[in-house]
Amino acid sequence: MTKLRPIHAMVVVCISMAVVLTADQFLRGARSYSAYQRIGPDTSGVVRLDISDLERLEVRFFRFLNAGNQEVRFLVGRDERGTLQVGYDANDSHYKANRGFSYQDGWIIDNKCETNTRLSTINQGGSGCKPAAMKHRVEGDQLIITEVDMLAGWRYFR
Repeated sequence: MTKLRPIHAMVVVCISMAVVLTADQFLRGARSYSAYQRIGPDTSGVVRLDISDLERLEVRFFRFLNAGNQEVRFLVGRDERGTLQVGYDANDSHYKANRGFSYQDGWIIDNKCETNTRLSTINQGGSGCKPAAMKHRVEGDQLIITEVDMLAGWRYFR
């Protein structure tokens, strides 16, 4: 038998690590940060989003990042009746898995257990496999979320 040279052992370890990390990302269902629109608070600590062009049954994903490097991911959608629905990209049941949600045809899908929730039920809150509701208000074509309300869900993303 031939001896295993140190360089060959290092190559095997590097390849193994690459395979494990790739599989971990795939199994987590993690979206790349490019799927999220990055936003931050203004000088008064308020996030203002223009929602005038948000169509019915459309969902957008956002990544809030403040000066303290606190990150919160959330989604904003308009249901079939035109009501704005806002929730964290996490829930009480599965937030530690850090898998979030995806959207398809009026349904919000939990990426961990693959259960479906109607988009129109997010603001109602509740627990289980649906996004945690986020406190917000609408003024005209602007969605208004204070930094304090945003950070109420920071515990999901630490």
